[in-house]
Amino acid sequence: MSVLREPPGAFSVAAVAASGVVWGLLAPRGWRWPAAGLLGCAWALLSACWLLAHELAPSHDGTDACLEGQVVSVPEIESHRARFEFRPDGVLDGELLEPLPRRIRVDWYGATEEPAPGERWQLCLRLRAPDGFLNPEGFDYQRWLFQRRIGATAYVREAEQAERLSGGWRIDSVRTRIADAMAERLGDSRYLGLVQGLGVAVRDRIGDDQWEVLSVTGTAHLLAISGLHIGLVAGLAGTLAGGLWRVVPSLVRRVPALIAGTLAGALAAAGYAALAGFTLPTQRALLMVLVFAGALLLRRPLSPWHSLAVAAAAVLALDPWAPLGAGFWLSFGAVAIILAATTGRPMQRGPLPWLRIQVLVGVGMLPATAVWFGHLPLLSPLANLVAVPWVSVSVVPLILTGVALQPVVPEWSGGLWQGADAALGVLMRVLSALAEFLGAVEVPTPSVGAVALAAVGVALVLAPRAVPGRWLAGPLLALLLLGPGSSGGGPSGRVVVFDTGGGLTALACDGRQAVVYGGGPGGGLDAASVAVEPFLEARGLTLKAWLVPREQAPWDGAVAEARQRWDDAEWRGAGQDTTAEATEWSLGRLTLQETPLGDEEWGLDVEGEAGTVSLRPDLENDTKGLVVGAAGCDEDRQACSAAVELKDGRLLRSDEQGALTLIEDGDAWRVDSELQRRGRVYHQASPAALAPGML
Repeated sequence: MSVLREPPGAFSVAAVAASGVVWGLLAPRGWRWPAAGLLGCAWALLSACWLLAHELAPSHDGTDACLEGQVVSVPEIESHRARFEFRPDGVLDGELLEPLPRRIRVDWYGATEEPAPGERWQLCLRLRAPDGFLNPEGFDYQRWLFQRRIGATAYVREAEQAERLSGGWRIDSVRTRIADAMAERLGDSRYLGLVQGLGVAVRDRIGDDQWEVLSVTGTAHLLAISGLHIGLVAGLAGTLAGGLWRVVPSLVRRVPALIAGTLAGALAAAGYAALAGFTLPTQRALLMVLVFAGALLLRRPLSPWHSLAVAAAAVLALDPWAPLGAGFWLSFGAVAIILAATTGRPMQRGPLPWLRIQVLVGVGMLPATAVWFGHLPLLSPLANLVAVPWVSVSVVPLILTGVALQPVVPEWSGGLWQGADAALGVLMRVLSALAEFLGAVEVPTPSVGAVALAAVGVALVLAPRAVPGRWLAGPLLALLLLGPGSSGGGPSGRVVVFDTGGGLTALACDGRQAVVYGGGPGGGLDAASVAVEPFLEARGLTLKAWLVPREQAPWDGAVAEARQRWDDAEWRGAGQDTTAEATEWSLGRLTLQETPLGDEEWGLDVEGEAGTVSLRPDLENDTKGLVVGAAGCDEDRQACSAAVELKDGRLLRSDEQGALTLIEDGDAWRVDSELQRRGRVYHQASPAALAPGML
């Protein structure tokens, strides 16, 4: 088992930085590139130290404080909630230690006023440390917060004390006004969210069904402001400005038209990237445009690969932790594949070369798509062959022209946006038909080895025809279909005790079938959606049965929705007669026996070669073997959903260790902690979780 790595200290940062400097000074010419890597690692570690220093400590979790600060994002306004990012400047009331979190993700339920970007507010908040559920194959919310530099989450308390102190201006204010103008012009259009996303990167009105269609067809990158659109804007603006510049000979004598057009294109790309909120794809595209413009101004030749490398280095310098997100790999990976497919080859015209590039990009992105999204969009080349020119010619120009005309002729901008809306409607109907005809193939999460071999397969696909062994590309890429799910939960029987925040939820599996015990509260973050479903899909498991321990809160809140999701599974437990004969299931080498406990409560005993694991609503002393129960959590720790009591009396808690996996290891059950398995340097764990030899 891996040991949990503590956050980096000052000595570690200094040692790595010094190693890079020494290497750069002493290494011979041509061997100094590792120095850049070491200095980059030092910069990333220093960034991690700074981010962790500005996180709310776990010891201050649940603290109340009244803060003064500024709204620094476009708020997501829903019927019952406003969500936005808040940058505090000072503490008005409450015991909150410096340094303050630089960004706080705030939920304001029943907001009486809608905050706007740039405004300064006084808010009384209940602060929570940036933590999240930690489950195998589940979404890592804490990682997501860390990547976005969010040091705490909170919700507004005592709303009557909330006060708008002053207005303010940010580029987000402009984005909000444009999005509101689009909403006013397009009304209740189904595609309003797509128009807003392409124009100003406001995507909260894009429906789940639309995201599903875009994901299945591999076109989600198009219907958000992407590098393709940044390049399109730069090219159109540069061409137009250069053409107009040539009309005036006196201007050409002072500044060549090519340079003037390049500068105009760079400025236009920067403006569009600002409207997009400087997301990672727009950063990459803008930096590539600026690198190209700089090389042109300095009259220095620059290859496309050099431009891509400089853009990647600049993105990592601005955000060393960008690789934690899918956007970094998808964005730079797609451009690298296009360069590999076109560099050094004669220019060809017509639809066939374009189709070839789309196919190569689709195949080349298979490893990243399988890792980040768990599916392979088979129709991506065909869908992009239709969608790329359609969006580039019929949609983006109309939206951007409308944005430019909005301050001058708002009536014209409304007509242009309506035209773009109609064009998007045609495209979405075509993509929906393709998605229904042949959707994406769901794949289990591939192993590191499978991804590495699949990357070799991609390299063989992109290699020249004379390279031997290109036929191995197909078998190597096919390894993405194999993974943990190919053998079910694993090579031996196991019980996974999930981290869900309330109500024990555990899963027993051996082979390709599983039985779930538990329930939990309902809502958008119920146990089924954050833990059970991702695990089943990633491991290729079939749910055989679900046993609900109790028919009361917080156990049965998510049961109704879960029963609809797995209606073909056998549902037992709460609501059935406790005097009825208990059911027994067989999962490979495991035997599962439901146990009536009285008072309409049910337990589950999992028996294998290593002994028995007893799943109970409480931690009981009259059971044999390991005991898993929810009542082992202290009443004041609401984030704890389960505890495992070992034979020596030690207690492992889900809020400290994340999900706990009990694995048959000979004649005993081995307990693995999800927190220690991942070993994340960006996690401020409790002292109990950091204790050496805990497991």
